[in-house]
Amino acid sequence: MSTFIFISPDFPQINVNLCEHLALAGVRVIGIGDADAAGLDRRLVHHLHDYRQVHTLDDYDAVYRAVAYFAHRHGKPDHLDSNNSHWLSQDARLRRDFNISGITWSASDSDSLEAVAEAGLPVGDSAGQVYSWDAIIGHDRTVLFEGVTAWPLISASEYAYRTVVPLPPAVVRLGRQAAEALRARLTFLHVQVAFPPGAEPRIIRVSRSAPPAFTLDMYNYAGDIDTYQIYAAEVARQDVRLSVGPTSPPPKEQIAIYVSRRDGVSYRHRPQDLAERWGDRIRLVARNPEQYRRGMGDAFYIAVVSDDDEADRFTADVVMRG
Repeated sequence: MSTFIFISPDFPQINVNLCEHLALAGVRVIGIGDADAAGLDRRLVHHLHDYRQVHTLDDYDAVYRAVAYFAHRHGKPDHLDSNNSHWLSQDARLRRDFNISGITWSASDSDSLEAVAEAGLPVGDSAGQVYSWDAIIGHDRTVLFEGVTAWPLISASEYAYRTVVPLPPAVVRLGRQAAEALRARLTFLHVQVAFPPGAEPRIIRVSRSAPPAFTLDMYNYAGDIDTYQIYAAEVARQDVRLSVGPTSPPPKEQIAIYVSRRDGVSYRHRPQDLAERWGDRIRLVARNPEQYRRGMGDAFYIAVVSDDDEADRFTADVVMRG
């Protein structure tokens, strides 16, 4: 049984899902975080083999001591990750100090973007339409999953973005080239690509982490797949094809759309109105964690629709003022 030390297993929320799927794949999952164990998500408590709280994850020495404690108690860990761009450099340092497999150089978003630029890929500032290429990279650097989302052109009171099908070739090409430049393996990869008017597309951000917020869930809903299971199966070195079902059809070409709302705003359509109009096409209605609300809204809807026109209609229904 392999051992995976998960830094901050409770945040972002997708880490809870990843820990659950890793455990179900037969991986011993150990958590280090700044949250009180008594307040952890029940699913997380059930699937964590062990957990140790530190007063802050910003204190490298405290996190180092927690890893050392687990290494002594459970043996040398096979994997260590936070799946959070904020902690990527610290993850790399811990791997280096404990001789854990994976990237051991400074792996911040800025470092990764610099490495991509040094490889000759076009980089620059954000301008025009922005897309993100999101991927799961396997042990042998194979792309096990890839998807694309389109991000808003401008910031607005309500926030909306969507998955894109078919995948734009230019975005896929730059994303895969970035993965090759980084020699990425056994990792999520989030590459943002901008399309300035009248100019060639360019990479504006590269992160060795999963896409933000509930994007993985959007890919799952739209394609009728399980990206969490794909990742967990690869960590556990299971056959990824079997992990998603030997007779499973290819991902469906549907669109998942995320639309947010703000507290204190009077909207024309009540939640029950939206439920009646859109039915089971609405897959998730929830409130964002405090950390996400400024940029991504206080509450949100995720729906699966057949095309961009339907996505536009759903967005209009959610954000229409009373």
